[in-house]
Amino acid sequence: MFKKILVPVDIDYPETAAQVYQKAVAIGKLGGAEIRLVTVMPGFSMPIVASLVPEDVRQEATARIKAAMEQFIADHCDKSVTYSLRTGKNWEEIISVADKWQADLIIVYHNRHREINEMFSRSCSQRVADHANCSVVRLRNIQV
Repeated sequence: MFKKILVPVDIDYPETAAQVYQKAVAIGKLGGAEIRLVTVMPGFSMPIVASLVPEDVRQEATARIKAAMEQFIADHCDKSVTYSLRTGKNWEEIISVADKWQADLIIVYHNRHREINEMFSRSCSQRVADHANCSVVRLRNIQV
């Protein structure tokens, strides 16, 4: 069974993230798996973006997201849950964390309400499923 489950969360939607986490817990109980959360901030690597976003704004955003993740874990998760805060393209960072941590399952949420975005680029969950080196479960239709 699965021993390391990675759960990407969008901290701006804590109710949905909590339900995704609970599904991971249910799957993890089958094999005594560890669970790690990951959240990804948008990257500032493009020179034009980096030049427009001051360093103090980046640091403030990082601090806000870190505090929100810690509050999310305190409110919804088991004390043994760890998390990673990354910056960059969401799907690439999720896969990077999964590879480095040697996750054997990634559980992602696919929001069908953002179909307009998928007309122009594939969803994060689809890219994770296409490129991950481990199994991926794509959850849908979570009611909040």
